[in-house]
Amino acid sequence: MKKNRKYLTALVALVFGTFFAAHADTLSLASYSGSSSAPDVANTATTYNSAASIVNSGSTSTFDIASGSVWHSALGSSSWVSFNALTGPTSGLVVPNGDYLYNTQFNLGSSASNYVGSLSVLADDTVSIYLNGKLILEAAGPLSASNDYSHCSDVGPNCVTPLTFSFTGFDQGMNDLTFDVKQVAGVDEGLDFAGTISSVPEPASLMLFGTGLLGIVGVTRCCIAGK
Repeated sequence: MKKNRKYLTALVALVFGTFFAAHADTLSLASYSGSSSAPDVANTATTYNSAASIVNSGSTSTFDIASGSVWHSALGSSSWVSFNALTGPTSGLVVPNGDYLYNTQFNLGSSASNYVGSLSVLADDTVSIYLNGKLILEAAGPLSASNDYSHCSDVGPNCVTPLTFSFTGFDQGMNDLTFDVKQVAGVDEGLDFAGTISSVPEPASLMLFGTGLLGIVGVTRCCIAGK
């Protein structure tokens, strides 16, 4: 009897795993500059919106920058990026306070509403994130007695501890992520992010799967009982 139960459990696990593997669709995201080789991700290179930023470089170009010993290391296959190759903690450039906007795009097919995203982010000093113009992560608060921005914000999102969050609200077709990096206490500036976007099986598919699974269990039990 124990052997039969183990057989039934293994069969259910196999069918369950096969179903979700067949219905899973996961895209990877990561920050990388336009001057570097693209990692194996679904999003475009991170570009700089100079016209909407405090420093108008006149260019959308971005550059990879080193994290040094102050910032957290880059996440996964991502790179720290900035509008200037010298804004990181390994150089002496002082970046003016203000907003620095970056963008990346990715494409989703049909049933975009069935996708869920998970993103980890680092930024100096802090960052607000928008998906298709809608706020999905708010930046840390202003300089204060409880947040003195010693290297960057003392609370997340910041440059020393990755902040991971989930989000939805995707559009079918092209989607845009905007990162509003906020420079609060001068000196260094940069952005780093990595994450995934995964599809979730539709309710109708789950119901059909559940019905089929119950049928398999019933038939299997009958076969075992008949032995």
